[in-house]
Amino acid sequence: MVVNILPSTVKLRDLIRQIRSARTAAEERAIITKECAAIRDSFREEDNDNRCRNVAKLLYIHMLGYPAHFGQLECLKLIASTRFVDKRIGYLGVMLLLDERHDVQLLVTNCLKNDLAHSTQFVAGLALAALGNICSAEMGRDLAPEIEKLLKSSNAYLRKKAALCAVRIIKKVPDLIEVFIPLTKALINERNHGVLLTSVILIGEMCAINPDCIIHFKKCIFNLLRVLKNLIMAGYSPEHDVAGCSDPFLQVQLLRLLAILGKGDAEASEQMNDILAQVATNTETSKNVGNAILYQTVLTIMVIDAESGLRVLAINILGRFLLNSDKNIRYVALNT
Repeated sequence: MVVNILPSTVKLRDLIRQIRSARTAAEERAIITKECAAIRDSFREEDNDNRCRNVAKLLYIHMLGYPAHFGQLECLKLIASTRFVDKRIGYLGVMLLLDERHDVQLLVTNCLKNDLAHSTQFVAGLALAALGNICSAEMGRDLAPEIEKLLKSSNAYLRKKAALCAVRIIKKVPDLIEVFIPLTKALINERNHGVLLTSVILIGEMCAINPDCIIHFKKCIFNLLRVLKNLIMAGYSPEHDVAGCSDPFLQVQLLRLLAILGKGDAEASEQMNDILAQVATNTETSKNVGNAILYQTVLTIMVIDAESGLRVLAINILGRFLLNSDKNIRYVALNT
């Protein structure tokens, strides 16, 4: 068996092509072993020019199931670089090769702290994405003040990512929920759909982790219903339209949150009845996105103290699902 030895500066696409052309598992392993040896040599020689390329190749090798954790420190060096392309590969490497149990987390925390305060939104966005994936309890406590600042940012791109980071942080450190409650209430009044979606997810997680939070957000039911009504009544918007439905992702998350807030509360449920009836009757059912919204509407109606007429409507929707030609939709109806 003849295996071509790849030069250390081979491009990622050339490595992928060579691995894919391997006819046997043994040939693939031989190619990867040779390339890993070349990458190790490059790391030892502190080859800064090819570090980004080598880490990218290493991540591909890791995705194939081969050990690649010897590149962890190189990822940190890329993160510390001033070049965006280096940071992008470095943070991707951190998310793939590290988890919250690794000892290098302290070094990662320092890098994250610096980049969260970066003047370029995309660099701060990389740091937020990484934190949302690898955050440990210690990192959550250390970086919560930075996330709190970014939730107050005037930049919607950063607020959206910061809200998702907050979801991870409160899962790791439930004590920090109190810090984020006032900020999350303010985000419900956002016009940006991305920020709205992530803030609704954050509220749902808060209520699931600590049911005492529900009382804080019941005051926001009117605002949530207003957002949902605007989505139903909104005309065509190319930015948010998915198969004829206006932002179905946000609609489904709003319905889930309303189910949490209305459960066991007759007064809150009464506020929701009219809007839920509108969702149930106005949603297009010819596409799967419409069926997804209707399914979540049915679940919400069944959870809250809905009026009898609304429950009948929900049961009728399930009946239509059972008659649908799509097996998946019929299964969903049976499983409900």
